[in-house]
Amino acid sequence: MTDAQTLFRQGVLAVREKNVAEGRKLLTESLRLDPNNEMGWLWLSRTVSKAEIKLQCLDRTLRLNPANEAANAMRQQILNEMNHRDAPPVSDVAETEEEAAPPPRPKRKVPTAAQQRQMQDWLSSAERLVEQEDIEGAIDKWIRVLEIVPDHEIALPSAVRHLSRQKHIDDAHDLVWDAIQSDTENPAIYLTAIDIARYQKNDYEANELRERLALLPTATEDMISELVDYYRERDEHHQAETILLNGIQSHPQSQKLLVRMGDLLTDWGRKHEAQTHYERAARLGTRTKEGKAADQKLLATAPLLTDKERGSMTLAWREAAGVGVAYLLLGWQDAGLNMAFMGVSRWLGVLLSVAGAYLTITATSSPQQQPLGRLFNGEPPEKPKRKHEDAPSEAAGPIPAASELPIIPAHIRLILGSVGIAILLVAFWLVFSQAITLLVNPVPPCIPTIEQLISGEAHGC
Repeated sequence: MTDAQTLFRQGVLAVREKNVAEGRKLLTESLRLDPNNEMGWLWLSRTVSKAEIKLQCLDRTLRLNPANEAANAMRQQILNEMNHRDAPPVSDVAETEEEAAPPPRPKRKVPTAAQQRQMQDWLSSAERLVEQEDIEGAIDKWIRVLEIVPDHEIALPSAVRHLSRQKHIDDAHDLVWDAIQSDTENPAIYLTAIDIARYQKNDYEANELRERLALLPTATEDMISELVDYYRERDEHHQAETILLNGIQSHPQSQKLLVRMGDLLTDWGRKHEAQTHYERAARLGTRTKEGKAADQKLLATAPLLTDKERGSMTLAWREAAGVGVAYLLLGWQDAGLNMAFMGVSRWLGVLLSVAGAYLTITATSSPQQQPLGRLFNGEPPEKPKRKHEDAPSEAAGPIPAASELPIIPAHIRLILGSVGIAILLVAFWLVFSQAITLLVNPVPPCIPTIEQLISGEAHGC
């Protein structure tokens, strides 16, 4: 059964991928299991368009955490818009997917020329104040810059560094989160936020930041791999998988991440899923180092069909015996679930079913059994041609190795298959004869007359 945290993460991913309806459904299921997830209510508010419903979700968030800045900001914005509209409240009604679509994200404001000059003056002033060892004054200048550009590449790291040295961790945390809420794509800011969350022993926040970092298009493959290593060292497989899935979502052409995911799934015994990622990596090209590795690992993880399996008569007879067991059960049912009443004909039908199944299997899935191939003057099949190295097969089934065994000719296989099917039909009639007879000529029910019931003669009906 899927837990609340997994449903929450899946819902957030769906919303980020613009699948709002699916995201709303997953988040709602998550909150049914864990109604105290403040971030769940916050994300749910982003999947609805009715202002009143948004406010209900945000109020639940704030009841759980009154200090949630994002919820407070969204709530105030909605209240301002409602006041401007001066519209009466609307009851909670069914919404269409178009209504639920989130509004387009506003473009980040570009500082005006005057603001840019002012910021440059503040930065220069901050440098002079640092030289004069007036750190408090320098921090004040950097914060003024950040009020215009929350993720400024000079002001933010400088302010956070000096605030941290002075043990003002909460103030540094607020500055970093202001930058994150401004939709910054600077991965260094996320890494700083993760360090602060770890220092404050807020594991939930640190995990959320790592997941969001992996979704950034500016996050490098090495950064994502380091996050995966962090969770692997702690045997947190689910978190490591989530980070890689997020990384692959933001870097769909990354062979390195695809191969890494395949390796993880292989280590966890999920080889079939691993093949899917190896195939995706190989389809992007096998001339690169990662592409060649993916191609080799496909061969290592996929089952290999060898001449030992192809030429085995034992395997063919074993499959035929399975068919015989099925016919035996049919005969047992036809005999009234009593083996003593099976009779010669039903047992003969079971034996014939094994023979017929063997001929059918030989004609279809096992045409290279030894010595049948040579007996019928067969020849080894042509070696399978490998496709272009940049377009490997998408099939996930067994890989056929080159075969040296002769294969029964097609016309002989057609005869064997036809005879086998005919024998199976005869065997079916023998083991299920009583049921077939009743189907063809059913016995009419005996309904006693009133006179028979009165005279007591109905028992012989």
